[in-house]
Amino acid sequence: MKIVGDRIRHFRTIKNLSQEQLALLANVDTSHIGRIERGTSNSSIEMIDKIITAMGVSLEDFFKQTQHSDCRDDELLSTINAKLIMMNSDEKECILELINAVYKLTKKE
Repeated sequence: MKIVGDRIRHFRTIKNLSQEQLALLANVDTSHIGRIERGTSNSSIEMIDKIITAMGVSLEDFFKQTQHSDCRDDELLSTINAKLIMMNSDEKECILELINAVYKLTKKE
C-alpha cells in the first residue's frame, strides 16, 4: 500500500493541500490520511476512491504509470509473485478479486 500512499501524497502536494485539508474534503480522519501515505494502513478501494475524488483526480490518472514506475515493474511483479507463492488458494482468489475491482474502476469509460 506504500505505492498508493506515495501517489496520494504526490497528488495532494500538487494540489497544494495539507493532510488536514484533504481529510476535510474527503470527510475522513486526518490521521487516516497520514497512515495511508506512510503505507501503514490498508484502505479499501472505496476509501481510496473517496480521497482521490476529493482531490479532483480521476482513477485513471491516479493509477497511470509514470516513467520511473516502468523501471520498477519487474521488481514489483517479483515481489507480488513471492507473496502469492506463500498464499493459499482462497487468499489468491481474494487478491484476484481485488485486482479485478481496481481494473474495473480504472477502465470505466
